[in-house]
Amino acid sequence: MEVMVLQKRTRPSHANAAAEFDHLLREHVPALYRAAYRWTGAVDRAEDLVQELLVRLYPKLDELRGLDRIRPWALRVMYRIFVDQVRRERSSPVQFGSDPPDDSEEEAQELIDQSAGPAELLEQELTQDRVLVAWERLSEEHRVVLSMHDIEDYSLPELAQIMDVPLGTLKSRLHRARAKLKDLLATERISHLDRV
Repeated sequence: MEVMVLQKRTRPSHANAAAEFDHLLREHVPALYRAAYRWTGAVDRAEDLVQELLVRLYPKLDELRGLDRIRPWALRVMYRIFVDQVRRERSSPVQFGSDPPDDSEEEAQELIDQSAGPAELLEQELTQDRVLVAWERLSEEHRVVLSMHDIEDYSLPELAQIMDVPLGTLKSRLHRARAKLKDLLATERISHLDRV
């Protein structure tokens, strides 16, 4: 996703502002996209979420200039946009997803130990499939807290600030999310064994 797309939509008198906006956010866009994809589980929804974030941040360029740490602030704004979208979607009876990004298959293959034999490779692939199925069954709230804490390595105090929730609430959400993922993985393992 390119930040410079915004520059093409602005008037020439704002080219310097668009270039500065691009300079401030370019390094953060991939991490923001990864977070959005983990939250939404769909390529198109993640792209829309990041695009909406960029559109909302552009008028706040003066505020961006004064920030020491842009990424946590941008994540907080994106999280609020995401929560608003989820609330709107809950009133809609039909939701459509999409396939994962093309590079997710490559990333998954990197995780598989290539020195393993065919049986081990098959078991690793089945485990990966079970994890993906369990991840998709988690609620948005659980995916967000798990991805930001356990995958993106944000500390609990940072997450409390980004998500604008008390630290104790966040700790309990993280605990419940991990427990739910563990239960889903156990259920997937049992259902996999039933199929074998």
